[in-house]
Amino acid sequence: MTQLVKLEKRFEIALEKLELALANKNLSEASGNIDKEDKDVEKNTHNIDDLLIKIGKLEKAAESDAEEIDRLIMKLKKILETNND
Repeated sequence: MTQLVKLEKRFEIALEKLELALANKNLSEASGNIDKEDKDVEKNTHNIDDLLIKIGKLEKAAESDAEEIDRLIMKLKKILETNND
């Protein structure tokens, strides 16, 4: 009978250790997931910054193109006016 009590006690201790190990593993996994999420957020932030820079460049290029088109239209109008005279 005493052996059964000792065995039961050992089983309880082993079960407690197992529960602690699982809790520690879950904590480390949770912190690992948080680190991964932080890296994903950083990566997405960099992607957004890159996109904003590209949008800015495209806006400048479009503005420059519009100015060039306006300049060419003015030249064409002058040519047409000269030919009509």
